[in-house]
Amino acid sequence: MDFSDIKLGGVSADDTKSSDNKRISLMIWGQAGCGKTTLASTAPGKICWLLFDPNGSDSLKQLKKYQDGDIAVFDMSKQNYSIVMQGCMDNCFGLETYLKDNTFDTVVFDSATTYLDMCLKLAVSTTKNASVEVPTQAGYSRRNSYMKQTLNNLIRLTNKYNKHIVIIGHEDNGQMDDLGNLIKQTVMIGGSSNTAVCIMLSEIWYMNNTAGKRKIFFEPFGVKMPMKSRMIDTTKCRNVEWKFTPENGGEGIEDWFKRWCESSTKITL
Repeated sequence: MDFSDIKLGGVSADDTKSSDNKRISLMIWGQAGCGKTTLASTAPGKICWLLFDPNGSDSLKQLKKYQDGDIAVFDMSKQNYSIVMQGCMDNCFGLETYLKDNTFDTVVFDSATTYLDMCLKLAVSTTKNASVEVPTQAGYSRRNSYMKQTLNNLIRLTNKYNKHIVIIGHEDNGQMDDLGNLIKQTVMIGGSSNTAVCIMLSEIWYMNNTAGKRKIFFEPFGVKMPMKSRMIDTTKCRNVEWKFTPENGGEGIEDWFKRWCESSTKITL
């Protein structure tokens, strides 16, 4: 049946058979130093790297993609916390213009966890009787609101122009039971933002490095959550050891995305 003449709310029906509509909306979270930045750098095409981690570009400089000029790093780590207000605007740091004219294919947000600290500083500066040491409930609420709005804007803008988005986050300290046992560990992006933002993403991958082996997990395990994927067949591939090195290269996000676009089903790695 042809639905091309039908519009709802002024919007035509998508052609779901077209791979042109496919994009990556991904969160990579996990241990500090496990290789999240390196993995994110393998995303497709020209990358706009929104950097909030101090010295975060150090691990990028050794990568061929950076050396070839395919990664533009915008170091916002030295900016005042008021930069958060730009993230909360519809244009989101002025990003829309450069997505619209196809300057970039992917946006990397590095990292949501350090940006959350900036959100807290802004929140307590505008909340009565609040400080970084004692943010108060109102301060935390504003912090989470700033965080959620920024991520919503990034996801919305990249979706609008069919660009990829990769959000990097660190794992939190975990939730303990009354006996001190770890019962849940998730990404540190602030309160209810975990649920609200994760719903908007198609890929959530957890990463760790144990005894020199880097592994990517596509499905929740143990106390680690959330993880999900519409690209990877998690019934056959719940996790994978990632053997990419800056010296020798290897497969990464762009390769997996191409395989998924060429396939009629989910892929395995």
